Amino acid sequence: EAVATCLDCRVKFCNLHSNAHRRSKLSKSHRVVTMGKEAALSCSTAMPAQHCSLHPSHTLTSYCLQCQELLCKLCVEKGGHQQHHSSVLSLSEASDQRRSAVKTLIETTARDETALNQALEKVSAAIKSLHTDTERVSHEVV
Repeated sequence: EAVATCLDCRVKFCNLHSNAHRRSKLSKSHRVVTMGKEAALSCSTAMPAQHCSLHPSHTLTSYCLQCQELLCKLCVEKGGHQQHHSSVLSLSEASDQRRSAVKTLIETTARDETALNQALEKVSAAIKSLHTDTERVSHEVV
């Protein structure tokens, strides 16, 4: 649920992302204000369209994977991205692709975490066994 809005970016944020926006070096000076309950919207609600810095009358509609830039229609057609057709995605496609990549990373990290926890348990058991053996040998020597 959106709880704050940035007056400079004109973007609504949930609590987690509003705090991150306030701490970010790039947006630390932005004016982030808390919204009243009546104005709070779901984070999944479409954000207001952002305009192209090169073509201010055009909204950003695409993303170039090769250049890692947001693009408007004119940028795609005449802005040097004509050769990147296979790399230019709609914002929705780029978002879905990024979401899928993040999901894969989370799944991989969870598997790695499980494997690391299992390895840690084995190391802990080996250390405990080593201490037990060390104490037993110390008592035998004395």
